[in-house]
Amino acid sequence: MDCWGGRVIAKPEDITELQPVAPIDYTPNISIPILGIFGQDDGAPTPEQVDATESELKKHGVDYEFHRYEGAGHGFFATDRPGFRPVQAKEAWAEVFKFFGAKL
Repeated sequence: MDCWGGRVIAKPEDITELQPVAPIDYTPNISIPILGIFGQDDGAPTPEQVDATESELKKHGVDYEFHRYEGAGHGFFATDRPGFRPVQAKEAWAEVFKFFGAKL
């Protein structure tokens, strides 16, 4: 399950000795279903980065589903953060449980 997605598509300056490969480059090796939960107002990942990630998953035939939430930004699941969005979080949790019920 991907509830963050930040730095999956790394900028050249993000590639370091500790992270020598961008996570997106491992997409061809994914063999499990992926659930992505994203806020449309997030900057890490941006909606464009989510689109690019989705494109790679499709390209490599990965079993995935993404859900995107308007009015939600980074950390919208976190009840103790200012960005918590209870309506979107409740909807997203329903998708998590539905996904787990179908895939586990």
